[in-house]
Amino acid sequence: MSMATSGALQAKPVDSEAGSEKPVGRSAFHLSARNVTVRFGQVVALDGFTADIPRGTVGLLGPNGAGKSTFIKAALGLLQPESGSIQVGGLDSQSQSLQIRDDVGYMPEHDCLLPSMNAVELVSYLAQISGMGPRDAMQRGHEVLDFVGINEERYRLVRSYSTGMKQKVKLAQAIVHDPALLFLDEPTSGMDPQGREEMLDLVRKIGSSDKTVIVSSHILQEVERVCDFVVIISNGKLVRSGETRALVAGEEGVQALTVRGDDAAIAAYVKAIGEICEIMQRGEEGRGQASLLLRGCGNGKAVFRLARDSGVQIRNYRPERLDLEEVFLRAFKGGAKDGS
Repeated sequence: MSMATSGALQAKPVDSEAGSEKPVGRSAFHLSARNVTVRFGQVVALDGFTADIPRGTVGLLGPNGAGKSTFIKAALGLLQPESGSIQVGGLDSQSQSLQIRDDVGYMPEHDCLLPSMNAVELVSYLAQISGMGPRDAMQRGHEVLDFVGINEERYRLVRSYSTGMKQKVKLAQAIVHDPALLFLDEPTSGMDPQGREEMLDLVRKIGSSDKTVIVSSHILQEVERVCDFVVIISNGKLVRSGETRALVAGEEGVQALTVRGDDAAIAAYVKAIGEICEIMQRGEEGRGQASLLLRGCGNGKAVFRLARDSGVQIRNYRPERLDLEEVFLRAFKGGAKDGS
């Protein structure tokens, strides 16, 4: 297999007799947690956590202490839940944890590289730890370093690398054994704008190769750009999950309206529109403009008729669209629903 020529990761062959998972479509759930509870003394890290995570590129979001790391460790069999179960690619996280870990790659947020080695030595060494022979490990090491964009610098000692180069090497070591499941913890941490773009492009390429990539990040704009599914966790519980496109689409039947005119005309219009629609939210008002979030306006004809009668100009009237930050904030205001 040559990543240098294909430009993307290739899936491993599957041995069904060995109990490995069979390839399934992206619509099938790759990770499944059911009523998982994990405690550390009196602290409940996961509290009846239930979620389905499909193949593809998935954003794992939540504040510090939400339970994200605990979920990952439980999925890998590193923590034993008090109750509940986790299936990873059809394998049980407790009884088949070693099989699961054989097919998982991990890019940690913290610095995990050996400074006295160069990149190709380090990555090929980790490939050997994963079970490859020395020759195959060296070839594979060069392939993944080509893929992440580490060129002649691969022969320099890691201690001389910039933060961005170290992030790329961390990604290379995570994918060197061609895992089906990849955990990326803050993959763009410390990188400059160009480096972030390059890293996000790599995440997209890996996610398009029929692998599951779980991205834990606090930069919501990046998650929105590369993840096709989002899981939000708080206090050890699932707050909201669903396809990114559906989450940012906003609530069905809700319209965003922006009007312009003189302040008196706008005030009269807002009062009139409030009699036929529910005004869910008021944005900027005054200085000749008002922004409203409306629900229950039917086909919208009355919205335009009232604008004409009030002497205001409609500049924007469209279905509500959110960004992932707004989805995240609303989830923690209690207005979220599980699912897309």
